[in-house]
Amino acid sequence: MATVQILRSWWRARYPLYALGLVVGLVMMRLPFKTSQDNDAWANRLRVDGVSAQAVVDELVHKRRNTMHLRYEFGGAQRQAEVGCWEVCRPAGSAVRIWVNPNDPGDFVTEFGILSGHRGRPQGVVGAAGLVLSGWMALAVIAHVHQRRRDRRRQDWQRQQRDQRRRQLTNRFATQRR
Repeated sequence: MATVQILRSWWRARYPLYALGLVVGLVMMRLPFKTSQDNDAWANRLRVDGVSAQAVVDELVHKRRNTMHLRYEFGGAQRQAEVGCWEVCRPAGSAVRIWVNPNDPGDFVTEFGILSGHRGRPQGVVGAAGLVLSGWMALAVIAHVHQRRRDRRRQDWQRQQRDQRRRQLTNRFATQRR
């Protein structure tokens, strides 16, 4: 079996895997966007169905990501939570209005639309992995198409060389017979 035939059979066996990898990568890339939409819908629902409360910024932490530590009272108990602050960071001692989920007092949304905790980080990592996976699969398909074009050109060139050699041999034999 020629090398080209082996490569072609390898591609035919792997082509469904490349297509599947591309689809899986695209689905994985969709996950962060879907999570963001779900978080926005949940924040809107908390604003409607949640219990309004007043929180105080206990501490503002500047690390890799800015974080506000909030202290608030709900259901007769003092609670603490942290909120990532990308757009709006309040200094320590500032008051922040929040809407708390009555079924889960640790779940709330702030007046500037940030949900409690650190939501969406794993989905962001999955989305980035999906981007890499789909990129690799797309590159594999593009490389295969490029290889096929190169193989086709090489075969055409080889065919032309063979035909030229045959013509030369035919011309030699024709001139020798005369």
